Amino acid sequence: MKHNPGGSPTMKLPQLTVRFLLLLLVSLATLNPSLVSQDNISAEQLDFFENKVRPLLVGKCYKCHSSEGKKPKGGLTLDSRQGLLGGGESGPALVPGDADGSRLIEAVRYENPDLQMPPKKKLSAGEIAVLVKWVEMGAPDPRTGKKAAAAGSKLDIAGRRKEHWAWKEVSPVKVPGVARAGWARGDIDRYILAGIEKAGLEPNPPASNRVLGRRAFYALTGLPPRPEELEAFLEDDAPAAFSDLVDRLLDSQHYGEHWGQHWLDLVRFAETKG
Repeated sequence: MKHNPGGSPTMKLPQLTVRFLLLLLVSLATLNPSLVSQDNISAEQLDFFENKVRPLLVGKCYKCHSSEGKKPKGGLTLDSRQGLLGGGESGPALVPGDADGSRLIEAVRYENPDLQMPPKKKLSAGEIAVLVKWVEMGAPDPRTGKKAAAAGSKLDIAGRRKEHWAWKEVSPVKVPGVARAGWARGDIDRYILAGIEKAGLEPNPPASNRVLGRRAFYALTGLPPRPEELEAFLEDDAPAAFSDLVDRLLDSQHYGEHWGQHWLDLVRFAETKG
């Protein structure tokens, strides 16, 4: 039930009835067939949660809704699977598989003026999309117990190493077959082309040297080429002209600056106390 202080009068249900409905909602959420069991979380789902969902919950929600706080607001804790499914004073925070029916999604979308979280600043469209996708895939969540480890804390390596690609032994793989074998110049191209053909698309025609040179600068350094640099590349008729350009860009300090930023963002590095 939604509180509507400014609207028309609504029928008040007995307190016992309200409690019964809340318990029923909790039970339905727990029995939801789209709920992903902890033992059945796939490697892809685990990767999505650990790299997309957990950092978002830690950075945007734990300050007010963590079991480590003195008194979680609304009685809701979001740092454990049980806390999400059990919910707080207003009932379960989410219904696995049903984003539109989950209060968590309603809150972050700012659809209800009386339920807007985080209260100070709305999440970005990309962050909301992450939570929606997570709920729709069944809300896979490896966290257990009343207090779940925050992102970046000690990981359960022994329990997850068999599922994570980094712990799997390197083994030969079969390069996918493709219809346009002449388009590929190597095995990496065949993987790319296999994905293109699977989507029912066709590869673009080869880029001109001018476009190719500009792409190399932007991709490796994040900067446009100076006119003289691009002209030097275009005037180089050597077969290894493009490879030499790539090597020069890889040796540039701008390459380290550009890609160092991506890696620091990935590990959520920040020169702050948070």
